[in-house]
Amino acid sequence: MALLNSAKREINAKIVFFGAPLSGKATLLRHIHGKLKQEHRGPLKTVGGHRDRLFFFDVMPPELGEVNGSRVRFHLYTVQGEVADLATWKMVLKGADGVVFVADASPGGFAGTRRSLEDLREIFRGYGQDLSTLPFEMVCNKSDLPDAVSADDLRCELGVDAVALPCSAVTGEGILSALSRVVSSVIRNLRARQASDGEGVEGFTADVGEPPGDGVARQSERGDTASSAVGGQPVSPEVPVIGGGEPELHLVGTPTVSDGGCRMTLAVRAGGRESRYTLTVALAPEPAAG
Repeated sequence: MALLNSAKREINAKIVFFGAPLSGKATLLRHIHGKLKQEHRGPLKTVGGHRDRLFFFDVMPPELGEVNGSRVRFHLYTVQGEVADLATWKMVLKGADGVVFVADASPGGFAGTRRSLEDLREIFRGYGQDLSTLPFEMVCNKSDLPDAVSADDLRCELGVDAVALPCSAVTGEGILSALSRVVSSVIRNLRARQASDGEGVEGFTADVGEPPGDGVARQSERGDTASSAVGGQPVSPEVPVIGGGEPELHLVGTPTVSDGGCRMTLAVRAGGRESRYTLTVALAPEPAAG
């Protein structure tokens, strides 16, 4: 869900590039970052280890105009490598306003592409959402290969009811076109929400700023701030915190420990409203004394 920063008069929208390992997601994001004018985009940042690394940056295209007097800043995300835990993707996709699905058009890429599409649909079903209701674009990377599967054949085999664009991280074909299409769809959705809400701000929740290098994402609304660390990944609050009264912090459920990390859910209550945040902490053995 798009996030409002009323102090800056900005709406922050999230677009996630999702696909199978080795489909070229991170390479596409690097290409986009390199093609955009420096004054219109933030630095490309990475968080994580060797198996799964989060890539992200923000862009504010000046030609898009405003939504209810607020400029729109797009935050682009993907995860590179063999993602060991699907929970990583769940965190990144939570609150997404648009998705670019990166299919692997190489002859041996179909099985992984099909599994990743099934995972994508399952993640959104877990959030009570249907992927078909979101701005969605499908790009078929590696279409420059001489034996690549055609974009139309991939779309039909996967049962995707959307346009499939041939794409190449090597030549740059189709990359910016896909981004332009999904950005335009997100803008249309935001303006439709603004029109249905009258003033428009009621439909947007608390703001999430860019996560700095230490992996802490800042979240704010109307000048108030709270922070959450989720392995370097921002998490949108489920319910916006509205001012009024001292905030209270509560642990929800039982923390879980797996793969060297501890994950817990925290609830922040203030003014009769509640926001929930997922906190992930990396665990390391304490050095022996002496």
